[in-house]
Amino acid sequence: MTTPSAASRHLPGLDLLRGLAILLVITWHYPKVGAPEAFLTLSRVGWTGVELFFVLSGFLIGGQLLEPVARSETPSLSRFYLRRAFRILPSFWVVLAVYLFLPSLRERALETPAWRFLTFTQNFGLHFNAFSHAWSLCVEEHFYLALPLLVLMLRRARASSVVVGAVLLMVLGAGVRSALWQHFFANLDESSPAWRDYDTLLYYPTYARLDGLTCGVLLALARVYRPAWWARVTGTPWIPGALGLALLALAAWVGEVRVSWVSTVFSFPLYSLGYACVLVAMASPAASRVLGRVPGLPLFATLAFTVYLTHKMVIHAVHDALAPHGLGAYDVVTVLACAPAILATAWLLHRGVERPMLRMRESFERAIGRARMPSLGTPTS
Repeated sequence: MTTPSAASRHLPGLDLLRGLAILLVITWHYPKVGAPEAFLTLSRVGWTGVELFFVLSGFLIGGQLLEPVARSETPSLSRFYLRRAFRILPSFWVVLAVYLFLPSLRERALETPAWRFLTFTQNFGLHFNAFSHAWSLCVEEHFYLALPLLVLMLRRARASSVVVGAVLLMVLGAGVRSALWQHFFANLDESSPAWRDYDTLLYYPTYARLDGLTCGVLLALARVYRPAWWARVTGTPWIPGALGLALLALAAWVGEVRVSWVSTVFSFPLYSLGYACVLVAMASPAASRVLGRVPGLPLFATLAFTVYLTHKMVIHAVHDALAPHGLGAYDVVTVLACAPAILATAWLLHRGVERPMLRMRESFERAIGRARMPSLGTPTS
């Protein structure tokens, strides 16, 4: 295998994809009653924003773990888990506390017990309720726990074997979804209340949502271990870009009836592959040159996580405030009020919690580094 170059540089194209992902998620969660037909058409694929987040996460986190291995180094698990904990947990805990202790700000009743949020097991057996969108964070946390261990276990394996294993994992996921569909939903009447369990069994659980993360890790594997190939592919971004758009169009066609066997089995991998191809195009030097000059894009991408955590409660608060004045969800004033409210809340959480925790993380890492350095005059053998 070819040893990769230094750590991944910043890619503005990925900022754009992160921003697109959170916009898709917002359209999916925005109330649909009274929506214009154009918005309803867009919102039908809003759920795929999470799939795009998974592809991005697999690519970025996979790269962080694979680059040291390719240099014949062992990734530090303690450092990796420490960095993830400081990055994710503080903001999540603050928003969770708001949901638990300020019921007036919830977008609906809270049914999930606190321990399920705190243990990141919420996405198993979940039914839609307040802060249910945190299910995807559970999938991410399971990924953060498992991937470093897999990397250590497979660091001496052939790249081709890893690719085959990843493909088999996606096939297994499709098989599990197919089996669950056939067992629970294939013979249901359209009016059956058992359809309420569809998302519980086939949308939220980790075993159903590994496609995007797997595709992202495979891209990281290609970038780290096949840099010449990666340079060729990203050097002609229109090819992966066109392929990605074609796959996304196919996925949208397959998933036109979202609750169906075909959509259940094939939508996730098709959307994941499509977004993976688009990611390759957006990681190109050409995309970086153009998008690197777009003002505000890095900040919006930085706020994506805090927007994700808070957007549903903010939308609910704005609608509650304006409803007594006769303003509905799709009045111009309401829509225009939601956007800055979402961004302002996300920015406050970022500045008040996320950034201080990241600075604390840096200080903690420096302190650990100094503690590990031998003092002057101390034998090192």
